[in-house]
Amino acid sequence: MAKIGIIGWGVVGQAVGKGFETKGHQIFWSSRKPGPYSLNQVINKSEFIFLCLPTPMFSDYSGIDLSIIDEVVSQVAPKISGTDKILVVKSTVVPGTTASYKKKYPKVYFAMNPEFLTEANALGDFLKPDRTVIGAFSQSVWGRLASLYQDLYGANSKIFLTDPTTAEMVKYMSNALLATKVIFANDMYDLCSAPGIKYEEVKDMVAADPRIGSSHLSVTTIRGFGGKCFPKDMVALIGFAKDKKVEASLLKTVWEKNLRIRKVYDWEELSGAVNQKTKKAPKR
Repeated sequence: MAKIGIIGWGVVGQAVGKGFETKGHQIFWSSRKPGPYSLNQVINKSEFIFLCLPTPMFSDYSGIDLSIIDEVVSQVAPKISGTDKILVVKSTVVPGTTASYKKKYPKVYFAMNPEFLTEANALGDFLKPDRTVIGAFSQSVWGRLASLYQDLYGANSKIFLTDPTTAEMVKYMSNALLATKVIFANDMYDLCSAPGIKYEEVKDMVAADPRIGSSHLSVTTIRGFGGKCFPKDMVALIGFAKDKKVEASLLKTVWEKNLRIRKVYDWEELSGAVNQKTKKAPKR
């Protein structure tokens, strides 16, 4: 059985830890809150170390704050440099982040393994995923992580092997597309309501098309999208586009429309969604 370390025991960390535990793997976890193991114990005892840390957006919506994961990487990476331990970034980070860690710590085995969990059913989603994405810099890391997941999901599970930067973008594109679908549904709701067309009937018949599906087409009374992930991931992707001098006009329109129609900015009250202390994103 594998020895798996989890740094960050929140929704994602617990889903990963408890999920692997179902197969008898040994789990060692550490968090800012007191836990059974210290950070050093997790590092020393584990062969795979998953970073499940918050990456909140800045309160001025200029980008995301990577300072928490940056700090932990700076503590862990030097201690495992030159060993066969794998440091797995599970947190949602902007494309190029894991590559920047590899450049700084070239003798560390890094991997990027995005999560696709819903907060309401995190463990269930982890145990029955649509796909697993593993971004790594070497065949050996791909192989070891793929074997770990095949033990959990079965030999025929859908596993994609790619580079870390591509893996990072997969998570952002997925959430940005779903957020865009929510805002599109809100526009269609208003367009149906104006002449008295029943949106629910239209939605059900449109959703019967398997290319479209029914997810993220419901329109709630507080409108738009909220929660922890969609807002901060949209902000991060828009910030990334700005850094790369890409217009990304659709993403901006979706986010601005959400800010206009959303009645409750619930993400401002959710732990790990917004860094209220630092308003602007520093240059990296």
